[in-house]
Amino acid sequence: MKFTIDRKYFFNKLSIVARAISVFSPLPALSGICIDVKEDQIVLTGSNSTVSIQTIIYPGELNQLQIISTGSIIMESKFLLEIVRKIDSTMIDIELKDFELVHIVSQNGEFNLNGMEAGQYPNIDFTQPESCISLDSNTLKDIVNQTAYACSENEQRPVLNGVNFNVKDTTLYCSGTDSYRLARKTIQLDQGTNFNVTIPNKSLVEVVRSLSEDNEKVDLYVDSKKAQFIFGQTIFQTRLLDGSFPNIETIIPTTSVASMHVSSHELSSVIDRTNFIRNDKIHLVKLVCSDDVVRIKTYSSEIGNSDEVLTNCSYQGEALTLTCNGSFILDAIRALNCEEVNLEFSGPKHPIRILNPEDSSVVMVIVPVRSFD
Repeated sequence: MKFTIDRKYFFNKLSIVARAISVFSPLPALSGICIDVKEDQIVLTGSNSTVSIQTIIYPGELNQLQIISTGSIIMESKFLLEIVRKIDSTMIDIELKDFELVHIVSQNGEFNLNGMEAGQYPNIDFTQPESCISLDSNTLKDIVNQTAYACSENEQRPVLNGVNFNVKDTTLYCSGTDSYRLARKTIQLDQGTNFNVTIPNKSLVEVVRSLSEDNEKVDLYVDSKKAQFIFGQTIFQTRLLDGSFPNIETIIPTTSVASMHVSSHELSSVIDRTNFIRNDKIHLVKLVCSDDVVRIKTYSSEIGNSDEVLTNCSYQGEALTLTCNGSFILDAIRALNCEEVNLEFSGPKHPIRILNPEDSSVVMVIVPVRSFD
């Protein structure tokens, strides 16, 4: 095995597959990157048994790849990335010597790294599932940014640790929830299909981090066990979460008794200023709403209290007083990423919808909590 390649290009490709590698790998081979050099391409693979990433490098103008001889090796990802990142050279030569010794040569120096035989790497099934939808990278980023924050971190209900992708004909519903809040993004697709899967939140975040180009085409293939995101020459494969995702249609309110239109900056600033006033480590805020004035209050017997009036705000409907987790409101506003938001109230003890008035594809829902005195 011997090849020459542009150092920066090679490092970027190594960084993509390294996202799948865990510090605590179940197998020694899975702490490394499998490099398989063929006559016309180089295949890089990384995996932690739950997430597997494979990318292919073809000779081209950007990478200046020249393959001298074929072969394969497993190299410790941590050490390989460190060396390739720090080498002060445009091009590098990589050669396998003595079966497990890898020789890395730059313009001004050389390194020798011990590897493992490629035969020790587990056989990963990258067979492509049948069900497929196509998204552009910007849309996928929006989906993850606007839904993943609401996923649960509690391991007792694993299915809530991911985003549910539910495709009904030409409509994709993406939902994240931890039972106390909900985020849903709706996308219209060009082609129709049907599937309902839940993809781990952590996997989705890594997919988005791996996307380097705006409006890049991303194909999502799914079956009953796995999901594959294919973009460029990269396959990002992840296991699905087991269990039935909650029927969130019953959670999203369909009617309202009052609504509030408010500046996102003002609402988030008022709530954020009271972040230090907590009850049992929870940032509770009380909304006291009427047609005349909207106040946001906080109280803690140990710390103190606050009382502020929203000035850039309009409120219509029943007078309401309800208490919410302020951190949930802040997270929803940040995910919506808009100048103004609408809050629609369905009652003092019923879920609140938080909406972007200029984007009907996104809805955030939070559940009020028991009021403090």
